[in-house]
Amino acid sequence: MLWLKRLNFIETAKLEMELMKAFEAGEDLDAKVQAQAQRAEAGDPEQAWKLEVWQKMLIRIRKMQTLMQNQPNPKR
Repeated sequence: MLWLKRLNFIETAKLEMELMKAFEAGEDLDAKVQAQAQRAEAGDPEQAWKLEVWQKMLIRIRKMQTLMQNQPNPKR
């Protein structure tokens, strides 16, 4: 049923939000993705899919971080 989850954008969004919440909580995202990569190495397709989604989301989060750093502080 993994193929069905891959097609379901809600399932993908849940995984993306899991990583986004970790970002908002100040967790080490690189370590979190690396730990997921180790779980995916065991050959579980669900874990590999989660890794794939997280790797893509990590790129988006890094872009957001860059944009946030370049924004002027409105409270000044």
